[in-house]
Amino acid sequence: MLHWHGEGFELPAGAERLAATPACEAQGFGRGRNILGLQFHPEAGMLPDFERWLIGHSAELAQAGIAPEALRQDARAHGPALRAAGQAMLKHWLRELEE
Repeated sequence: MLHWHGEGFELPAGAERLAATPACEAQGFGRGRNILGLQFHPEAGMLPDFERWLIGHSAELAQAGIAPEALRQDARAHGPALRAAGQAMLKHWLRELEE
């Protein structure tokens, strides 16, 4: 799960927590069959935008003590599997809407 945000929020009334990390308790939630809210990036992998994110947020990463090269290595090692899992998750959710 690629966590790329500093924001947090309380779950809406009636929502079910679907994803959480130690850094953020509300990474994803659902409410009913047709509402899906995500704080993480299921589309992430080795996307063209990923390098722009690293460059555009270099000051924030440095302030947080995160090395861009470590993120690049993680993206190379885990990106394809994360992207496949994210696509599968979203396809499953969309199929459920059709039923």
